[in-house]
Amino acid sequence: MILVISAIIILGIIQFTYKQTYSVSLNGEIIGYTKDKVNLQKRINDYISSGNGDDVAFVEVKDLPIYTACLLKKNVETNDDEIFEKVTSAGTSYYKYYAITNNNTEKVYVENFQQAEDVVNQLKEKNSANSANLGIVEKYETAKAEFKEVSQCVDELYEKKITVTSGSPYKNIGKQIISEASVPTNLGISLIRPISGTISSRFGIRSRDNHKGLDIAAPKGTAIKAAAAGTVIFSGNGAGHGYSGYGNVVVVKSTSSVVILYGHCSEVNCRTGEQVAQGQIIAKVGSTGISSGNHLHFEIRYNGSAINPQNYVYN
Repeated sequence: MILVISAIIILGIIQFTYKQTYSVSLNGEIIGYTKDKVNLQKRINDYISSGNGDDVAFVEVKDLPIYTACLLKKNVETNDDEIFEKVTSAGTSYYKYYAITNNNTEKVYVENFQQAEDVVNQLKEKNSANSANLGIVEKYETAKAEFKEVSQCVDELYEKKITVTSGSPYKNIGKQIISEASVPTNLGISLIRPISGTISSRFGIRSRDNHKGLDIAAPKGTAIKAAAAGTVIFSGNGAGHGYSGYGNVVVVKSTSSVVILYGHCSEVNCRTGEQVAQGQIIAKVGSTGISSGNHLHFEIRYNGSAINPQNYVYN
């Protein structure tokens, strides 16, 4: 009887002195106490899902709290707000926005998909020369991009189609064609220089490898012209497509025997399968892929073997 009475007294003291709650630990350290772990965790989850607004798509929080049932003295306050702040303060916010691409190269950024669609649709309505090459990419980054209005994007991306005058041997291909005296060759085609610049590495054996083309240094963005007419058999990033190391590359088949490669481009301005004319701007100089500076890697392959371009141009 005495034991029962003692137990009742002890329980009464505990109930009077303590309250049922949860200790909250983060990385093994107790950071506070909460009466309602369900609501606290829901608050944390909501923050992870959408941040605090301000265009945040989600927040990456690597370490989440652990809750352990415990008794806490009634004069000790719970601290849900402090716990929430400690858990979320180390999180990384990601912003969602959209990039509009031209030939798979990001050009301009807008805040939402509707704006991106408006830009693309307006360029199609204007019959922009690059309308078939435009794309929309959803982005998640830790910093906002520089957003532009729809009208600004349209103005920047618009390319006027160039109609070649009658009597020209070229069709209306909708691209700028730069005329230049061509050099007849014994390859069955004539060639022009794709760019003007300084030869920075010649064809043949170098200290580190056997160089299969000619490197011509020029400022980034310099227009690259098709040295000869032909069919584009590849356009884009060469990694995984048999052109690793060349970065953004354009490969044009001029005859059944002659293939010309233009490597390390900052951007490409033609599509695989497109017919290009001699002098047509097909890409721009860059330093993509395995490259130490802005230049064009110009390579001619005859029946599958690389030959020296200087036998025909830049001599």
